[in-house]
Amino acid sequence: MIALIAIVVIAAGIGAYVKHQHDLTLPSRVDVLPADASVFAGSSIALQARLVGGDPSTQVQWTLVGPGSVSAAGVYTAPLESGGSAIVVAHAAGISGAARVRISAPPGDVGLLLVACYQASGVDVRDLSSLTRAGIIGAPEDAAGMAVDDARRLAFVSAKERVMAVDLRTMTAHLSAPLRNSRFSGAAELAGGYFAATDNNAGRGGPGVFIFRIGAGATPQLVASVSAGETPEGIVADADGRTFYVTNVNSDEVIRYAFDGRGGARETGRAQTGHRPYGIALDGPRGLLFVTDNDTPTVSGDRSHPGLEMFQLPALRRVGSPLNTGSKEALPIGVAVDSAAGRVFVTDEGDSNVVVYEVPSLRHVATLPTGKWPWTPTFDARASRLYVPSAHDDAVDVFDTRSLQQAHAPLQTCGYPTNVMTYAPGRTR
Repeated sequence: MIALIAIVVIAAGIGAYVKHQHDLTLPSRVDVLPADASVFAGSSIALQARLVGGDPSTQVQWTLVGPGSVSAAGVYTAPLESGGSAIVVAHAAGISGAARVRISAPPGDVGLLLVACYQASGVDVRDLSSLTRAGIIGAPEDAAGMAVDDARRLAFVSAKERVMAVDLRTMTAHLSAPLRNSRFSGAAELAGGYFAATDNNAGRGGPGVFIFRIGAGATPQLVASVSAGETPEGIVADADGRTFYVTNVNSDEVIRYAFDGRGGARETGRAQTGHRPYGIALDGPRGLLFVTDNDTPTVSGDRSHPGLEMFQLPALRRVGSPLNTGSKEALPIGVAVDSAAGRVFVTDEGDSNVVVYEVPSLRHVATLPTGKWPWTPTFDARASRLYVPSAHDDAVDVFDTRSLQQAHAPLQTCGYPTNVMTYAPGRTR
């Protein structure tokens, strides 16, 4: 009898435990991200619903309270008039979550920080002085590289199959016609009002760099292309926009091009690099080109040589040997140069840091911790600041390049930021 009672009690306890565990697996809430957003009038933002404690494949339905519209995929489009706000609601498994979206007016002709977010398909726009968010511009799928023409107050954004031009005074966006099977990645401003974008779907010898003209109508028009290596990614142009360089990840080379200012480009040199060159930056005063090799033993085995390379210009001759920037899994991906301070900054995606070197000696100066998966940094010479997007953490770190200290708390931004740019009214090439 005692044994029977014990079995019943144990069974009851197991039943209660199973019920408790079942209750724990029931959805407890729906999080909508970002929970508090700011979008420019007439623009869009992609919201995400996360079912906490439930089946992530559960279908989500979206509804809206207030002005604008929301699609079945959670893309909110603001009305043409600024001011006010809307509540976007996600429903899943019988519960709901909501986000507030403020409808913003353009910030005026002020300095801006622009953050391209790959997963969120948007550009986070912030006041450069305060770093507060002014609003978000909807972008094509897989927004990636950016370039800015300060004189014309234009931003150029590369994305999957399209590029986008943004009038930074009105925050209106114009899309190019799609180029099927392409995946635009890097971007650079060229002379004469032209921009270039790399297509990382390109094969070796095929069209890999595409040149666009943004005319009075602000819609990017494709005017030319030029062949590149396999998987062209990083791109940088010199100060006058007449020469640019492209890294080719899977053919291990950097190619130099001359641009004629009228839409035509031709190859003028190339050099072999280490494995998987990605990031690229120029030190114009010293005639140096820096390339990061985004390699790892997981990819290349014993052939792996991740690190930083330095080339002397115009010869495109490597100076010294590739420099290890961190662990074997450091995955150096981005690079930026402060020519006045004589420093080069390398983001190690795998090590989650920025490594600082003296130029041209490449003596190690400091290692600065960042969020997870830091990508392509940008340097603002006017403020001596380095901006580093951390893709995993949806954040941007801000450093003073002279003191090598954090200049501002990390900025929480839209999903998977990979590139940042600054805009300064009146600044010229």
